[in-house]
Amino acid sequence: MEKKNAPAAVASEPVASEPVASAPVASEPVAAEPVAAERAAAERVASEGGASKRGASVNWASLSADGPLHKIGQCLLANEEYADTYSAMRQVYRNWRSGLPEPDVHLNEWIMLHHALPRVAEFTFLQLGTSRYVTIDLSEVHTRYYFVGFCRGVIVLAQKNPPHKIRLLNPLTKKSNTMFEAQMPSVFLKSVAVIKSPTMIFVAAHYPSEIGWVDESTPTKDINEDWGEGRFSIKNHCLRCITPFNGELYAVAADNFEIGRIVCTNVQLQQRASTVKMETLISFPELGRQKFYLVKSDGDLLLVLLVSEALAGKPLVYRVDTQSRSLHPVSNIGSNAFFVNYIRCISVDTRVYPTLRPGCIYYGFGLYQRVLS
Repeated sequence: MEKKNAPAAVASEPVASEPVASAPVASEPVAAEPVAAERAAAERVASEGGASKRGASVNWASLSADGPLHKIGQCLLANEEYADTYSAMRQVYRNWRSGLPEPDVHLNEWIMLHHALPRVAEFTFLQLGTSRYVTIDLSEVHTRYYFVGFCRGVIVLAQKNPPHKIRLLNPLTKKSNTMFEAQMPSVFLKSVAVIKSPTMIFVAAHYPSEIGWVDESTPTKDINEDWGEGRFSIKNHCLRCITPFNGELYAVAADNFEIGRIVCTNVQLQQRASTVKMETLISFPELGRQKFYLVKSDGDLLLVLLVSEALAGKPLVYRVDTQSRSLHPVSNIGSNAFFVNYIRCISVDTRVYPTLRPGCIYYGFGLYQRVLS
């Protein structure tokens, strides 16, 4: 695993991959002629620690997990920012790998950056809260699977050869923790999302414009058949911005005149893909013919409108109240800035990324607008 520093970002500390020399340890003054028992005990302690009293290199590989190694691991796992560091530390020595447990760690608060030829098998992830990023080489996985998407800390893959079954890969451990019987459909995919408890994959297609979903028990079907056990579409509507939020999946549905609505699932009430339904949560024709986006920010689900002359002096951001099924204008987004497009929307703190302007919406086609003060 290769670690890098993002421009204008907080530098990350590298993980030692080779044995390094330790600083000489200061010892307490001893008598000129210590008794034999004391001399033997001192030599035994130095030998077990892998270092002599002259300050020779510490034998890091001999460290056991029940000592400082375990405490370091606990500190790293206490903050998801260092989940990648913990995973890298387990790979340094065989003794560390066997002594440190392999917990269910994910890159939940990270986003995957663009990857392309010639290094299509290298995936770079950015930690939004700290501006740290890490590049992971998945060449051994890329030989058998093709990349579909990244969501909620896992990579969605599909077999290159028939029957093109789906896998969820943890990029830190490089293990397929979840395997699906269902295969990836032969449609022009727009975006993919993953929800957990139960684990389901949702796929939004360009044409036909619909959302389909499967779980681990969804049976395999021919790639040209209707995909999954559930599908959702609205005639003459495009489905965009599929967004997991509080255990449900939300999306924007807009008709040919860009009059929109928010649709959502009922996953929390169901445990099988075959019984999941989607329905309209909120319609908002009063907002006119606009383009709409969904953004998760500071624990809220927000509806963001495209800037236009028709909206001069009107709110551009609304909080989605999923309980009362209503929209509430937002007057201030603080130090946050939004990046929005139909595939993925993110909120970042401009205190971490000082080159961005607070209170701005950056649109996917290159324009930005200062919308809130």
